[in-house]
Amino acid sequence: MNEIEKKYCLEVGKAIKALRLEHTKKSSRLFAYENEIPKSTLWRIESGENEAQLVTLKKIAEGFGWSMAELFSNIEKKLPPDIKIFENDHY
Repeated sequence: MNEIEKKYCLEVGKAIKALRLEHTKKSSRLFAYENEIPKSTLWRIESGENEAQLVTLKKIAEGFGWSMAELFSNIEKKLPPDIKIFENDHY
């Protein structure tokens, strides 16, 4: 993973963590358990160490009661201005 990709993963992970805390008020352990996500996987995503896979993102969205589109929209609202999900120039 290059430096830009690492920054992207870090910022998306921080956004997912912030959304989890704001919208569910649940610990990562409980959220992971309830949504059948390995705790270590959720931790690595939220800390920016791993890219989230599609199935995991779907489970995260469902954990918030959102569609995938709603998840991505809410993540983007939490990202710094120089990182975008829906624009082609973020890489």
